[in-house]
Amino acid sequence: MSQFIAILKDSFREAMDAKVIYVLLGLSILLMGVTATISYTPVEPNEAFTGILTRFNTVFPDRGRAKIPLGLPPAMTYSATDLRTTTGGYSLRLEVKPGAGEFSFLGGGGGRQNLQGDALRFAVVNWMKPPGPTRTFMLPANGGAVPFEVAEPQDASPDEQAAVTDEQIQEFIRNQFATHAGISEASVSRVKGIAEPAYAFDVDLKMSDAVRGWPHRIRLFFGALALPTPMPLGVVLWFIEEKIINGFGATITLLIGVVITGFFIPNMLRKGALDLIVTKPISRSALLVYKYLGGLSYMVILTVATVGGIWLVLALRSGYWDPSFLLLIPILTFTFAILYAFSTLVAVLTRSSIAAILLTCGFAFFLFVVGAIKVELDNFRADPKNKSEVNETFAAVMDGLHFVLPRYKDVDRLTTKLISDATLTPLEQYAMAKTKADYPKWGETFGFSLGFIAVCLALSCWRFQTRDA
Repeated sequence: MSQFIAILKDSFREAMDAKVIYVLLGLSILLMGVTATISYTPVEPNEAFTGILTRFNTVFPDRGRAKIPLGLPPAMTYSATDLRTTTGGYSLRLEVKPGAGEFSFLGGGGGRQNLQGDALRFAVVNWMKPPGPTRTFMLPANGGAVPFEVAEPQDASPDEQAAVTDEQIQEFIRNQFATHAGISEASVSRVKGIAEPAYAFDVDLKMSDAVRGWPHRIRLFFGALALPTPMPLGVVLWFIEEKIINGFGATITLLIGVVITGFFIPNMLRKGALDLIVTKPISRSALLVYKYLGGLSYMVILTVATVGGIWLVLALRSGYWDPSFLLLIPILTFTFAILYAFSTLVAVLTRSSIAAILLTCGFAFFLFVVGAIKVELDNFRADPKNKSEVNETFAAVMDGLHFVLPRYKDVDRLTTKLISDATLTPLEQYAMAKTKADYPKWGETFGFSLGFIAVCLALSCWRFQTRDA
């Protein structure tokens, strides 16, 4: 253990001797300072609930578990009355009334289909069913058009609608508050004596911390600059955590980490340095593995400082204390461990820092390209209509590469999912991600990547043991 600690200290010293790490730590502190200038002011309850309830006509089938929302018509109006502040939340009377528009839907063939029965019961029946066929609308946006895919409503017979119980309707309302506001603790009780198709519910909402779906007024630089419209708190946190930290910041940190640690192993393998080290009572394999683990201290230092600092600042300023973001510390360290294992193998084979840096950067780019193509291919194949258009040879090659290579891109996708699940509501996730393919499994992703790390280190140790010093 004393030998490992000594080598760890030596690697830590090498990391700190690279002055770039001080620059990165300084940038992390600067980013924390800028983040601390952002203020998050929740809008008034009346305004907040008005915005939240306008989204209640968007329903996710399979009891809210589906990825794609239903294309239901805006056949109901939801409104909040008798709004009161309670201990740890709000209570309100939720009124549901038939909308002024026609209860119909533009079907896949282009014709308008009239929907029968009670609009709320029709929505609950479709909410409980698995998603059916989908269709894509082209919605105008920024002077152009973007595709927006929805699941078509399924038939809900009068008998199916009549069979819907009050408990199922209340569960549906609770799920809508969780889906569109991020409020998971809701007590819903139907008010009796109101003739259908109108409904009323007494709702009690518990919100111990800041709510991710609640609209907030965002001001930057201690109020000097204000965003023009309120935004859901989770969307702002998602942008900072995903785009700035996990996107731009992680890429720069990994790249610089490859450059800095690319010198560690070659420096150890220099003739004089290695002659001195091998005289000590430690095997070459243990020495190399200890050096590899010591090199990971670079990423640990930066991720703990940056991720931990940003999370603390965001939590203190916004009041949203979700610890999921802290998992980026081990995840980013593991991502770097993949690249550093490859860098170690190249360094042992070539004894060249330049070769280790350039080949590792090229390998990282190759992994990213393969992963990105695999994601697009999976999204394309997820639609049964595209099955005949898939080039089987190309698909087999990409599947094979994905199988044998470490899951570099999959780790990034899982990190994105982790952040999105913690900050965005399902509707916001769908609007921003729009992925059809299933996310990779955590165990498979880290298992295959850990296997790659083990193979690289085993080959490095074998070569280090067999070559002349």
